[in-house]
Amino acid sequence: MNLLYLTIVIPVLSFLLLICIGHHIRRENITVIGLSTIGLLCLLMGFVNIDYHVNSVPETSLIYTRYLWNWFTINNITVPVSLYLDGLSLVFLTMIAFFSLIIYFFAAGYFTSLKDIYTFYAYGNLLIASLFLLILAGDLFVLFVGWVGVSISCYLLIGFYYRTKKVSYSAVKWFAIIHIIDAFLLIGIFLIYTGLNTLNIADILNIASNDLASDSEIIFWITLVLFVAVIGRLGLFPFHLGIAQFVMAPMPAIALLQSFTIILSGSYLVLRLSLLFTMSSDVFIFMGVIAGITIIFASCISLVQNDIKRLVIYINLCQASYLLLAFVTQNWVLSLNFIISYCITSLLLLFSTSILIKIGNGERNVNRFGGLWRQYPILYSCFIMSAASISSLPWVMLSFYAKSDIIWELIKANKMGLGIIALIGSLLSTISILRLIFIVFHHRQKVKRSTKIGFLSYLPLIILAFMSTNMLLYLPLPIQGIIPIKDINAENQFILQLLLVAITILGFIIAYILFYHPNPEIKEVVNTPISKMLIKLWRNEWYFSKLIHRLFVKPYHYIALLMKKDPVSKWMYFVNWGIKKVNFQIVSLESGQLRWYIMSIVTGSIVMLFLLILI
Repeated sequence: MNLLYLTIVIPVLSFLLLICIGHHIRRENITVIGLSTIGLLCLLMGFVNIDYHVNSVPETSLIYTRYLWNWFTINNITVPVSLYLDGLSLVFLTMIAFFSLIIYFFAAGYFTSLKDIYTFYAYGNLLIASLFLLILAGDLFVLFVGWVGVSISCYLLIGFYYRTKKVSYSAVKWFAIIHIIDAFLLIGIFLIYTGLNTLNIADILNIASNDLASDSEIIFWITLVLFVAVIGRLGLFPFHLGIAQFVMAPMPAIALLQSFTIILSGSYLVLRLSLLFTMSSDVFIFMGVIAGITIIFASCISLVQNDIKRLVIYINLCQASYLLLAFVTQNWVLSLNFIISYCITSLLLLFSTSILIKIGNGERNVNRFGGLWRQYPILYSCFIMSAASISSLPWVMLSFYAKSDIIWELIKANKMGLGIIALIGSLLSTISILRLIFIVFHHRQKVKRSTKIGFLSYLPLIILAFMSTNMLLYLPLPIQGIIPIKDINAENQFILQLLLVAITILGFIIAYILFYHPNPEIKEVVNTPISKMLIKLWRNEWYFSKLIHRLFVKPYHYIALLMKKDPVSKWMYFVNWGIKKVNFQIVSLESGQLRWYIMSIVTGSIVMLFLLILI
């Protein structure tokens, strides 16, 4: 436990080493540095897990606090830098270390350029260090530093190929969106300090439960701004424009970002402050609305996308929305189980897509693939496992139990509308992923592929494929006494599970009819005006980006054009011009004639005397 600070120090040192001299080191040594960094982290987390479980007492929560130093003191405000470890943070840290190791191992075989591999490992190490700081922070201000560190790391990874203008623009766009979100978190921190007079997380939860009333105004505003920060970090509607910029990053970077970085950082904030959220019933209404909109929004887009990257990003975005539905149920253990399921499924899908793009030598249009299932049976099997997990294959996949529990909890809480939307999202996601599989693997082969993929590239996918099954269903989590644990009443849930089975079968039938070998009747339906209009609408992402461009970007450009020549400088120009004119008139009075000067003095004296008499 005393070496816990090394989990932050090691990746920071590795980042500095790679960013400073990475271009002078051989590629093999770069790989060794990157993998050994994460290997050390995993080893440390193994020791921490053993130490934690050895010292834990059943039915209680072990909390470890390590004070490091005082960061700064202003009047009565002291911000200490301390590490805070309990069962919840231990689960998140273990996930970060394990999934990072898998991603780094996959990236070692994916990147071929020296610059690409050391840049990815450098930025990835900075991201992991920021995540560890965020999770271990015992103070909200230190947590905010880790939160911003994650934002900066994401910006660097999106701008991976920054020499391309379009990539740089996407990175800047992400930077602008994410810092608006960061501002909401900062406002939330200010509100918490104003209402509770502390930034220590443990003290915040203790004071809030004892001194603040549920659904009070201060609780509502605190949870609302924190909720906006969370949906922004998760990339849910209307902040999905930030997630859309991920397409510019290489696939291992997308896996690092979307599979667990954004989901873990956003969900950890909610789970850590779950007591505050449970005190505000109104904020869960907003959560449900945003989750429902995002599910329909993202799943419809993924139905018609031809760009493989965009397709899988929107499928994952739809799946991430179920986390918000889990929050709505206020079953925090269920939320944690879904996070684990999502990370595994998302990584498996993104890795499979990475290999597919590599096979196509960078090709991203699904319609230019075809007939690959015989040549790449392992890749085909991995896509099948991804589809099984996304469609929640009954009683086999881990996601089936997580999703069915979420929908069941929604129905029990009389949120039937959200439950129906969740079922529709499951159906549309099933159709989307099966469309990808049918087109890429079963349509007529258009171009012969000869790219060979080594077994080591498939190894992370095989591990994730096994993990996506129900083998982790009863994984014990050391969260007793940290977050409220709510038992699920499984009575009559079997009926819902049968409904999910029917939806999975229906999704397969629809996808098979529409995309496996569509007959002329289906093509006629697709070519109707209404179908064309919907396809165009969804392919252009509901024109939301263009709407934002017109509402915000164009007015900003117009104002910037008006401000191109500073109005203040124009005003100063006129003042300067007036002074020069007056000066010219005064100078013209200097004629050099004595009688003119005498007359001026006499006239001035008379005016002064007249003014004195009036006063």
